[in-house]
Amino acid sequence: MSRPAFLPSSTVSVNLHVYETTIVAARPYPAEDRVTVDVTGSGGTVTLYLGRPDIGRLRAVLEQAEHELTDQQNGVRAFSGPAA
Repeated sequence: MSRPAFLPSSTVSVNLHVYETTIVAARPYPAEDRVTVDVTGSGGTVTLYLGRPDIGRLRAVLEQAEHELTDQQNGVRAFSGPAA
């Protein structure tokens, strides 16, 4: 998904804690080749707007984070760098 020229590259900075009670739901928009992902808790909802390439980037970052967490818990030193 391309950013319209009239929009800034980022609009807000948000910290988000995900707990077992947090609802995470995706809604596809096939005609636009994108999805929205709502992360909802007692404090409100944060919505991610992701084009297809961004879905892959987010998945890669989360997979890398999970692998690094496991490696570090097992005493393996891991380099943390950009996944995508």
